[in-house]
Amino acid sequence: MDRKEIKEKAKELIKGKKWQIWWPLLIISLVSSVLENLIGPKYSGLDNLKITSFEQLSQLNLPAPTPTQLILSLLVGIVIGIAGVAYNKYILKLVRGEEPEFNDIIETIKERWLSILLVELIVGVVVSVCAIFFVIPGIIMALAYAMAGYLVVDTDLEAMEVIKKSRAMMNGYKWNYFVFGLSFIGWILLIPFTLGILIIWLIPYMIVSMALYYENLKEING
Repeated sequence: MDRKEIKEKAKELIKGKKWQIWWPLLIISLVSSVLENLIGPKYSGLDNLKITSFEQLSQLNLPAPTPTQLILSLLVGIVIGIAGVAYNKYILKLVRGEEPEFNDIIETIKERWLSILLVELIVGVVVSVCAIFFVIPGIIMALAYAMAGYLVVDTDLEAMEVIKKSRAMMNGYKWNYFVFGLSFIGWILLIPFTLGILIIWLIPYMIVSMALYYENLKEING
């Protein structure tokens, strides 16, 4: 897998398309923030308090979230998580030279929400369990299932088939993909020095690069 070639192609693809990549993410983030604010506990008057330590915060006796709020917050997290995976469909259309629409995300959620949920749940549990006992096996499992988020929106496979397919695709490419991911760290470290402005370019660059890696891996696997 030619990592350099993938990244160069990603740079070309995002030219003039950064806003096209960004705005669905901003909508999903905005919806998440609004919903969390609506269902979360309200702490009126905190803006006027000068809190300088966790001890001071603990002494305020703030109301704990109610069971209903906790359940609603969990549901919001699930929905936003599903939307985040469905966003992969939008990006795949873009890297394939098609014209993506926000409706692609909506339709993917409608058609594949259960499969997305199951895949995310299975991957999350397996990776977490492995990471609890040994960090390295957890990383290996995360790499093995790295393509699951694309496969679940790009195919009609059921959840367990997606898991198996991702593992098969990543066989022999885990280290390559790991190094590929590490290659962005230099850019990430530069973010504070640009006052965060670099994110405007870096996020689309990383998102498209990852999608292109999937495209290349899919081609290799036939």
